[in-house]
Amino acid sequence: MPAPLPLEMRVRIASALVEGNSIRAVARMVDVDKGTVMALAFRLGEGCIRLHCRKVRNLAAHVIQMDEMWSFVQKKQARVTEKDAAEHGDAYLYVALDANTKLAISFHVGKRDGENTGVFIKDLRGRLTVVPHITSDGWQPYIEAMVASFRGSADYAQCVKNYRGGPQRSPDHRYEPSREVFVTKTPVFGVPNEELMSTSYVERFNLQTRHTVGRTRRLCLAFSKTLRGHRAAIGLGIASYNWVRVHGTLGTTPAVAAGLAERPWTLAELVAAALAEEETAPPVAQPLKLQPRPGEAPAPARELPGGRGWLRLISGGPAPSAPSAPQPPTTPAASKPEPPREPDPAPAQRRMVQLSLFEDSPSDSE
Repeated sequence: MPAPLPLEMRVRIASALVEGNSIRAVARMVDVDKGTVMALAFRLGEGCIRLHCRKVRNLAAHVIQMDEMWSFVQKKQARVTEKDAAEHGDAYLYVALDANTKLAISFHVGKRDGENTGVFIKDLRGRLTVVPHITSDGWQPYIEAMVASFRGSADYAQCVKNYRGGPQRSPDHRYEPSREVFVTKTPVFGVPNEELMSTSYVERFNLQTRHTVGRTRRLCLAFSKTLRGHRAAIGLGIASYNWVRVHGTLGTTPAVAAGLAERPWTLAELVAAALAEEETAPPVAQPLKLQPRPGEAPAPARELPGGRGWLRLISGGPAPSAPSAPQPPTTPAASKPEPPREPDPAPAQRRMVQLSLFEDSPSDSE
């Protein structure tokens, strides 16, 4: 049996992996066998998933953005045949990001269908303690999953981007805005705030993930061959993002901003913690508290029976105008007296006038 790798070598391998390098590239960089690098990548990634499951809980995340990022396992979906395994083809990364702390709260890797969407939303629900404001794209199964898991205890909206179509569609149509209205914001249930309806932060997170997790890149040879390896690679990348990598806007790591850590971790600390982490039961959903979001004033509210949500008093419509002081009556200006009008003829003396159906002016009837 070969001797285990020292911690310094494990950290070097992890550092190369979280910078987007493939397994073969890392093996050449550190001069270690490819199988050894792959075995360590499995252990690190699965340990990071267990670490995330245990530590990322009981969060007061007020504003959340959700999205799915496409990738694939073994081959793209158009190349999948009946002989291929069920895990081959498209593999989507579902992720929920805290818009304030930039923490990746929950993530799930699987097919883009209703079943995996429900698993992802259920996991997100179990990690929260307050009623959140959630925005997603227009993926339809989100609505059913949100109703099943949150039951009205959320302000949920969908933000859909309208990409250019038709004959003028360019090869980079998904990366350039259309000339028409680009974003359509649709409230689904609750009382979502239009100013908070956005998926910009989570889409920026997707870009970061494609740079740091080589398995998610397009048109490269670093793609995953198994779903297990794909999940492990993404688990390591998200753990490094939450605990180690300092966010440029925050000036610290998302875990520190969310109150999950006192200081940014080193990569060596993450490697040691991931390798020592044991299996943990998934989080259990608890009743959500209705708290005012940052910058909002508290409003009267009452919880509905049976966990069906909240009855809240919200402000809307134009503000009432201030009462004005009564003005004294104005005296009409002096004017020339009008000449007296002749009295109207008696009803019997008036002529009978019949309206014509084909003319604009009435016609006389004899």
